[in-house]
Amino acid sequence: MTLQAKVNLTNPTKYGATIPYLDINVLCNNTILGHVTARNITIVPGNNTNLTLEAVWDPTANGAYGGFVGPELLSQYLSGTSSRIITRSHRLTNIIGYNTTITLQTHEGTIPFYPGLGRVLSTLKLVVPTPRLHSPRNPDSPDDPDAPDTPGGDNRPRFIREAVLHLWSATAQFLLASPIASTTLYIQHVNATAFHDDHVVGHIYYGEEFNGGELVEFPVPPGLSQTPKLHVDFKLGTVGYEAIRKALGGALGLRAESIIGVRIGEYRIRVWYHGRRVHAKVRL
Repeated sequence: MTLQAKVNLTNPTKYGATIPYLDINVLCNNTILGHVTARNITIVPGNNTNLTLEAVWDPTANGAYGGFVGPELLSQYLSGTSSRIITRSHRLTNIIGYNTTITLQTHEGTIPFYPGLGRVLSTLKLVVPTPRLHSPRNPDSPDDPDAPDTPGGDNRPRFIREAVLHLWSATAQFLLASPIASTTLYIQHVNATAFHDDHVVGHIYYGEEFNGGELVEFPVPPGLSQTPKLHVDFKLGTVGYEAIRKALGGALGLRAESIIGVRIGEYRIRVWYHGRRVHAKVRL
């Protein structure tokens, strides 16, 4: 998958440079997940804005382990949590904090005419925070916590902005906020569980595995959009369902844990997503 980004950086030296070509590997846990390429850019002393870079995300190019590390990193990033981290033995251990990071490292092909320089500089690994994605603001909610100017807002991307639960039809509809500016992504698989105060409310199963082998998907265009109504297997008679029933006509907070299958063009991936505070309206 190829991405393009505009980058702002500060050159603290008094020297400038014109760079015809530069390629740097992107790593996580010492595993190459892709690379960033710059072509024909000029760096001046001080602030440099809107520099165009291209990034190729290709975690399986360097072996099967990248197919494990890549989705895990994306899952942590999209969920806005760093509750898990990968080790070489595939164990998952607890860490503290929110930010995920990537490592930038040169290689022999970084500067094609000077392979030795790229090789020497490769001993210096630069660890940087993953770029923040800013979710679109909900114009119907002046208190939207994802809005940049909301007091106390943390600007963390929350892709499930709100939900509406329909008890009579046992369905749920979600307001999603895609931070991707110009590309529509498609949801092909959902295996999700909703909780209220750690009590299970219900499950959602969506995808060809649950639909007799027939491929199903729905689009998530840039900005805010609503999903179709998805069937919910409510857990009747449980503490979680009673909380939903008592909130009829109002709303309550839910927590969601899910495995999501996503398609962007021909690229497909499954990631886990944890929605920590989903505002759910309950309707008959």
